[in-house]
Amino acid sequence: MEKALEKKVRKFCQEYPEEVARALLESHFWLKGLEPNTHYARFDDDTYAGHIAVTFSQDGDGWLEVLSEKDPEDPYSHRFKMPLHGGGQSGRVRTALLILALAIKLDNEERPQDRPPRTMP
Repeated sequence: MEKALEKKVRKFCQEYPEEVARALLESHFWLKGLEPNTHYARFDDDTYAGHIAVTFSQDGDGWLEVLSEKDPEDPYSHRFKMPLHGGGQSGRVRTALLILALAIKLDNEERPQDRPPRTMP
């Protein structure tokens, strides 16, 4: 992306983050830098006791993997901290998780699933 366009897009994202996130969530696209059937994984910011990973199959379906060697009773097994002041090493992953949370919230509001949610200990 050319520098001038990148600067405009960043400014727009900073001024209108909700609108940008919703626009992305309502669009169906493929990102040129990603390859199907490739496992993209990242350790959390606290340990090397597990990771999260995403893979997209050839047909575009997304697969999420969460592996942890931590306490199986701990539902919050991976933390991706705020960048800069929070000591985070994975700022982009944290931002993607924020957008994932919004996607889950919107899908739950617009297409509720007829099953009870799992309760956290």
